[in-house]
Amino acid sequence: MFILSSLFSLYISSNLIVSNPSLKGSGDAMAPVYIIYYLIAVIAFTVLILFLIKRYAKAIKYIFVLLIIYMIFFVSAIIAGIVSTSLIEYFSIILFITGLFAYLLIFHNEWYIMDAAGFLMVSGAAAVFGTFLNPYYAMVLLIAFAIYDYVSVYKTKHMVTLARAAVDNSYPLLFVMPSRSGLKLQNLTFDNRGENNVLMLGFGDMAIPEILIVSSYIFDQRLIFIILPLAGAIMALIVLFFFNNGKPAPGLPYINTGVIAGFLLSLLISFI
Repeated sequence: MFILSSLFSLYISSNLIVSNPSLKGSGDAMAPVYIIYYLIAVIAFTVLILFLIKRYAKAIKYIFVLLIIYMIFFVSAIIAGIVSTSLIEYFSIILFITGLFAYLLIFHNEWYIMDAAGFLMVSGAAAVFGTFLNPYYAMVLLIAFAIYDYVSVYKTKHMVTLARAAVDNSYPLLFVMPSRSGLKLQNLTFDNRGENNVLMLGFGDMAIPEILIVSSYIFDQRLIFIILPLAGAIMALIVLFFFNNGKPAPGLPYINTGVIAGFLLSLLISFI
């Protein structure tokens, strides 16, 4: 899923640049401000949600559903712009994709529906940010969020609280990968995920490292700038999933480190 999402992000990003070359690196001038802004926004939003969860745990689900639907609308508009040949096709694609996921997430949500919605959202977000930022600013963004993720899981532990609420209330925030197809999302809880052999990864744990994968290739279009950052991510995922003994762990310190290492190795090889 990580590989496919990265490739789809690259597809979206490449087409965005073909349609509007000025998008490439357009966020660099304000990149430091953007990085600080998004980090503060994520922290503030998380604090607000944790406060509201105490009283409105079930209702909060629909806030996340609306946010996911908005992001799917945004991504579907990009996809429609790439593949459509008329205005009718353009709006039909947007309405079909957005409407389908809105219906499924609200009325028939299961782990595979949530995974598919997350796939679209992650791919679109990584494509946009990877296009706007050059790889050096993207690397700073990854480092900042890796530090935040480490602190929020091991120190303040508020991200573990959010993850527990997300699993127990079926919030669309996580990729859920069970070892058996018959698992029902409504029967899954944070405490029984181990006995159900379920792997979980936050949407942000895929979106943020993929930003550097997209950015590194967009700014130096050689395959090595896809292969090595992606290989670093996959190796980090293996360590994350199979050497943590089922305990909650921050994904970004692992995955971002792998992607950054792959990018730096690509740079080194390109200079030789």
